[in-house]
Amino acid sequence: SAMDEINVLVIDDEDGIRFACQRILTRMGFQTFAASRGVEGLEIIRKEVVSIVLLDLKMPGMDGLEVLRHIREEDDSILVIIITGFATIETAIEAMKHGAYDFIPKPFEPEHLRMVVDRAREKLILTMETEMLEAQRRKTLLDLGTEKSRIRTILESLPSGLVVTNMRGQVVLMNPAFIRLLSLTEDTDTGEDICAYIPDEGLCQLIGDISAGRHVDFDDIPTYEF
Repeated sequence: SAMDEINVLVIDDEDGIRFACQRILTRMGFQTFAASRGVEGLEIIRKEVVSIVLLDLKMPGMDGLEVLRHIREEDDSILVIIITGFATIETAIEAMKHGAYDFIPKPFEPEHLRMVVDRAREKLILTMETEMLEAQRRKTLLDLGTEKSRIRTILESLPSGLVVTNMRGQVVLMNPAFIRLLSLTEDTDTGEDICAYIPDEGLCQLIGDISAGRHVDFDDIPTYEF
């Protein structure tokens, strides 16, 4: 499941806070890593798959904002949650401007930490699911254009001109009748936007709208002559 892939790294020079965070996170079902210095934390990020980082801003050595900058350069999909003392709230806000996901002022209640980390977990899971669906949809449409599938054989033998587009309005398949009707050359490649094949702006607009899902019910798709 998506949950198995979520590891959390705690970077904090205070042993007490590091242990407390790890204990709470382990109980929430996360794999955890810990580092007491920024440099050490960055080494873990380069070696392990880390999705969420709890990062203290005030540490000896490399300061928190610098560590944040390096994390964003390594992998900007990592969600960084800043842990900060009350006096450095301004710095936390500065960190948010530089791409931190959220911050927790300390001292914090375990419940507050759980809430913020849960929100980050939800965001990661949604992002993963969206990417998987997008990849599946792209693959399905690409297969249609490249594989000798049964459906493709049927589409190619139809006497009516037929063109298939993806959600972005790019052509993934044209049957021979379509190529003939539009006087295209037989070796015309797919993959371009529909307007590259059909010299009619109104029809291209309509096909773009249908591809993007603007007509939910087939009955409301108008016929179009050109």
